[in-house]
Amino acid sequence: MSYIYPNIKGNRTTYKVYFLYEKKKLYLGLYDSNESAKAVLKEATDIMNASPGTLDFPNSLIDFKKIISLCNFRDHKMYIKNPIYLMGNYFYYYLSKEITLVFDMKDLLFFSTYKISKRGNYLYTHDSISQQSLLNRFGILNHSIPGKDYIFKNGNPYDFRRDNIEIINSYKGVCKKVIDGQTFYTATIYTTQPLVLGHYSSEITAAIAYNKAADFLMTHSGEQREYILNTIPFITKAEYDLIYADIKLSPRLKTPNATRKRAIRGNTYRGVSQTKSGFRANIGYNKKQIHLGIYPTEKRAAQAYNFASFYLFGQNGHINDVTPLVHDNDASKVAKQLEKHNLTKKQI
Repeated sequence: MSYIYPNIKGNRTTYKVYFLYEKKKLYLGLYDSNESAKAVLKEATDIMNASPGTLDFPNSLIDFKKIISLCNFRDHKMYIKNPIYLMGNYFYYYLSKEITLVFDMKDLLFFSTYKISKRGNYLYTHDSISQQSLLNRFGILNHSIPGKDYIFKNGNPYDFRRDNIEIINSYKGVCKKVIDGQTFYTATIYTTQPLVLGHYSSEITAAIAYNKAADFLMTHSGEQREYILNTIPFITKAEYDLIYADIKLSPRLKTPNATRKRAIRGNTYRGVSQTKSGFRANIGYNKKQIHLGIYPTEKRAAQAYNFASFYLFGQNGHINDVTPLVHDNDASKVAKQLEKHNLTKKQI
């Protein structure tokens, strides 16, 4: 049985259309004419009689998202108002004909309740009073940069299944880095420019180092900006306070003028100096200066220094703030320079 209800407002009459399927009365929309309403009822019948898995009805008067709901009800006996189609252990959420989002089944209850919208590249859920970034639900912070702080393993930025999301950096101001097979975490804070606070073996320690630097800037340096602090849910307050107290703030944070003086002298990076033929990289080790080679750019020389520093000192060495940290093509060159001084991993 089907239902068409005239809806009269002023001089205009529209028609509400309902369709009865397996004892459930489904709302199909509001239409301008009785003829359109009747055509919609026929289309709804065709949709519900179509073969399972058929989702494409290109010339239908029925809204595309409503068609998805009808098809899911037809094939899975579950009516969901949001445009969701079940696929075994995952489901599709049809944001539009062009954009299909993918989620684990464990997220079905949430996305059956909350609608998803898109503004530019920003995806968010919303109800009558609030909205939330879709990324936040999966542990990705608002400041996170795709490709740097998180990646979608299969390259599909709309596949939100948890096995497809790899979070590289979980905390603000913290970047995971791997050099010569060793993992460490660099804490950086932005003042008038990026300032590297230190390199830590623990991601949580790096996150707390960022918090301590932010606290200092907001209370001692006259900084007007409000920094968003990292929330660390996996440790107690006592553990947090112990790590916080043990962290030594960078001297450059306390004396920002030192950064400007260093730039005026031209020594942007540690261990780098300019020569007539390029940029020389050197590193101090056992009271000796070790020549690492001449490089065509200042950045390449800084990357050479980084490789040697990590090779010689591990996580305790100074690392120049460049991206990437090491130029892969120069790694063997630096290693050969170190070998000239009998510095191999077995001897260090």
